[in-house]
Amino acid sequence: MRFKNSNEAEVKRRELLDQQSEVNDKLEVLEETLVKRELKDAEKKEHASLAREFERLQREIDLCSREYTALYQSEKSEREAKQAEKKNVGEQLREALKSARADKNSREIVLGNGTGGDVTSSGAITLNLQDMIPTLNEGLGLPSGVTIVTGVTGNELWPVSLDDADFEEVGETVELKDQDLHFDKISPTVNRSGATFAVSNQAIDNADFDVLGLVRSKITLAEKAYLAKKVYSQAAFTGIKGPYSGMTSAGTITMDKTAYKNLLLAVASFGAKGYDDSDVCLVMDKVTEAELKATPKADGQGGFVIENGKCAGYDYVTSHYINTTLDADGKTLKDTTDRFIGVGLFRYLAVQQHGQVRLTIDPVTGARRNVTLVTINTAWSITDLSAKTTTNGKKNSTTTAFALYKVAEPA
Repeated sequence: MRFKNSNEAEVKRRELLDQQSEVNDKLEVLEETLVKRELKDAEKKEHASLAREFERLQREIDLCSREYTALYQSEKSEREAKQAEKKNVGEQLREALKSARADKNSREIVLGNGTGGDVTSSGAITLNLQDMIPTLNEGLGLPSGVTIVTGVTGNELWPVSLDDADFEEVGETVELKDQDLHFDKISPTVNRSGATFAVSNQAIDNADFDVLGLVRSKITLAEKAYLAKKVYSQAAFTGIKGPYSGMTSAGTITMDKTAYKNLLLAVASFGAKGYDDSDVCLVMDKVTEAELKATPKADGQGGFVIENGKCAGYDYVTSHYINTTLDADGKTLKDTTDRFIGVGLFRYLAVQQHGQVRLTIDPVTGARRNVTLVTINTAWSITDLSAKTTTNGKKNSTTTAFALYKVAEPA
């Protein structure tokens, strides 16, 4: 017999036991008859047949039981291995941090307190560790249409067609004029990026503290915040920058009965350039979202500008970074005094992570603060593919798939 899993073997074993029970009941009837009188020939044949059937079922039951046991043990070992593997991921990071600190170059010496290793007898208070209270961050989600590609190697190139051919109307034997088709290419500008943060040595030594969860959450949070700032902010970054970087307002959206119409006109401007405006996604802060949820579409038309998870019928995402620019130091982001709505076709924004992501552990530099420094290094690029397209035969030099609109309160 061959079974896919222990459950299947157990089901078959129970079926065989039921069949054996039925055979045994018939055998008992014949045995009781044999006590009263000698069995007839037909009854003797039936008795022998039932006895053979009983033994056959018993062999099959024994075989099922062995296979069930083997499968159950195999599945149990597999479950335990997966649990151990999952647990070992955290243990591996903890051991990596510990071994890095224990390296002879770290000059670290662990001193005992001379009171023994029993925490309870030492008078220490037992603590119950609850879920860590996370830092609060808003607006880190990326808009619909953006596709992040990781592990990019080599040079990425996007070919661009710059012009089209025109049909000519000529005489039957008149020669058509030659028309040239011109092409260009777009390549990403890659910049190194990363972060360094300190992990308390007490956290590393505490087996009840999820070091892996802490490190992973901080790296993920830092990466999300980095991309959100670059994609949404109006800041004139010198390195990697998003489509709204350094952009000026293309118009005003007033939070009154004209808002719905003006948002539709803003989206229509992309359709007028030849884009498929059904892919548009809008970006705004939470306050603007709240106002548009309470702003009627138009006089005589029911509903609100934002309803059923759509803004004027299009996807939208909220992030306060759409209202940020650079401070006087040229490095720190600050909120503008105005609010803005970004409109864009984000499938024309290529967000790529290049090469390897390297994690470095430094137990020496932060020794005076009793911390181990964890540093992550990688490289990113953000490329606006719409900057070299052509619109109605005219070659573009700046973005054509993104626009920014200032938000105004009603008079």
